[in-house]
Amino acid sequence: MTSNRRIRAIVNPNSSHGRTRGNWPKMHKALEAALGPVEVAFTDAQMAATLRTREALQDGVDLIIAVGGDGTINEVVNGFFAPPTGPENVLLRPGAELTLLTSGSGGDFRKTFGLPLDLPGQIDRIANGSVRAIDVGRLDYTDHDGHPASRYFNNIASFGLSGLVSRRVNEATFSKRINSRFAFFWASVRSLFGYAMPRCRIQVDDQPAFELGINTAAVCNGQFFGAGMQFAPNARPDDGLFDLVIMHDMSTREMLRDPNAVYSGKHILHPKVRSLQGRRVVAEALPGPPALLDVDGETPGRLPATFTILPAVLKFRC
Repeated sequence: MTSNRRIRAIVNPNSSHGRTRGNWPKMHKALEAALGPVEVAFTDAQMAATLRTREALQDGVDLIIAVGGDGTINEVVNGFFAPPTGPENVLLRPGAELTLLTSGSGGDFRKTFGLPLDLPGQIDRIANGSVRAIDVGRLDYTDHDGHPASRYFNNIASFGLSGLVSRRVNEATFSKRINSRFAFFWASVRSLFGYAMPRCRIQVDDQPAFELGINTAAVCNGQFFGAGMQFAPNARPDDGLFDLVIMHDMSTREMLRDPNAVYSGKHILHPKVRSLQGRRVVAEALPGPPALLDVDGETPGRLPATFTILPAVLKFRC
């Protein structure tokens, strides 16, 4: 990495239950020892990382370090683009790069790339890793007030049970303090009982549409979500395709029969799991229960929604 590049860390001090706030001086010192001067911008509200990233890129910053969890990374990725007010997708600074310093409750996006969790290992990958052009997903959806909205996602956008689980995880306090995997597992078990399964119509590219009862349907750029669930073991973030993995029409008993299968990726062998690939996915809930969205751990709204791949659009240092 050349020494004359401008680097700015977008830091969520509240990530990892607030531990990032206390650890940041040590993290900053280690970053500067390896990279040289590192500018800093702290977040103070939801979607603040998006605004801080846009400010940085408009200011001529070359490398953005997202410091936080998967939600922070998602907000930073959104900041690489101008607000999607129409069909265009406008990168604010096409030559700029993204990298990660994971400090959050999930850490799923890094797993697809085999990034280490320890601080020295992560900083070494930032300093000496290679740059890959990765895909980003665009999501056009319906917000909680029923209005059309748009945003980008780098990892996984899903709907169904996962939307309810993520909402409960984000509201949790005690279970998240044990660890993130327990928080997601406990929220999943709680959400299974009484879950009103939506029936959805789904179309992939120009293929015929189909209808299924949805447990969880995930449109995947990365492989992992839900604190270590390998939901899309065959997904590649630079192949120009989504992996769509659909768990459908399963009873509560079937969902609980082998809870570890989704962590190993073996769930895709189940007869009620459908796996497809495509560049565009259109999904709508049929009359009945709504289908809530989960977008990189956040819960912005519900179906109907359209998921579109943007191939090789973002430079990722890993």
